[in-house]
Amino acid sequence: MTARKAFKARVRAEMSASGRTYAQAAAMLEAGNPARPADAHPASALVVALLRAHGMDLAPEAAFGVGGGIGFMYAVFTYAEVDHPLLTIVCQHHPAPWAPTMLDRLGIPHVQVKTKALTVALLRDRRPVILPLARGSLNWLHPSADEREEQVVLILPAEEGGCRVLDGSGSAQTMSVEDIVTAYMLSRRKHPVIAVEEAAGAQLDVATPLRAGLRACVAGMTGPVLGNSFDVNFGLSGLEKWAQRADGVGRDDWPALFGSNPVWRTRLVDGIEREHTAPTAGRPLFARTLRLANLDAAAAAFERSAGHWRTISHRAGSGTLTYSQLAHEVRRIRDLEAEGTALLAEKLR
Repeated sequence: MTARKAFKARVRAEMSASGRTYAQAAAMLEAGNPARPADAHPASALVVALLRAHGMDLAPEAAFGVGGGIGFMYAVFTYAEVDHPLLTIVCQHHPAPWAPTMLDRLGIPHVQVKTKALTVALLRDRRPVILPLARGSLNWLHPSADEREEQVVLILPAEEGGCRVLDGSGSAQTMSVEDIVTAYMLSRRKHPVIAVEEAAGAQLDVATPLRAGLRACVAGMTGPVLGNSFDVNFGLSGLEKWAQRADGVGRDDWPALFGSNPVWRTRLVDGIEREHTAPTAGRPLFARTLRLANLDAAAAAFERSAGHWRTISHRAGSGTLTYSQLAHEVRRIRDLEAEGTALLAEKLR
């Protein structure tokens, strides 16, 4: 395969420069997360690694911007059978799927399949693919209450015949094709299996796709997103709603909903540091994205915002965050991100 020839050439170059064996050099090039571990964004990191397998280089900061960068979505649902409200916050651009959106903006030909037969064919052809697997089949991940919950991963054919599985966090594991197919069939398969066409070029025009992604970011922060009443939970309006709910006195506000149950603090750490985001709500990585595009004033606003996200996460993790402190920090985030979004929108016009 052309892509594997390009990769093998890079492996040999690494062997020559470092003295590593072929296996060591290949493992280093394939397993390393393309973003710095401190602020890796799994969804865009998988696309960076997929492109790298085809001989194309994309900086993690640029990749995050092309995909849409930061965002916000807030939701709290209550169910009679659950003894506490279910809290979800999404701190990345949402809800457009990252991999197809990034590849479309970059103009990279790719295929999307959803059947077992076509997926097996891609794996048997030794094609690098992004696909969903059931979390319950991936023993290196944190356990999930729903073992069928999807974990989107990148599968890279390994020289010894197995496959390397990258989850975008910087770790890599080895699985057989048979185990991968089993884990795929056990998942809900909401996301398609994606493979880059062999004819895809090695040269990337990043400037135009990056501006498109940043425009999508502005649109997601200022709304509307879905075109229905739930839009109030997205972007800057979602942050405003969160600030009001965090220390309000109504029955739908957090003091009444959660009371002394600490689950809200745990869910905040999950949403800010791990789930659907880069660490610290992705704001430090996004600031670097903006500086890459020479948007320094907007970057500074999001760097200041990152400090408040960090405070929420740290105090929630230590169990010391109060409702009033949370509301104060969220209001500061809302103000700074309104400023940053306005500066970004002005420069993109």
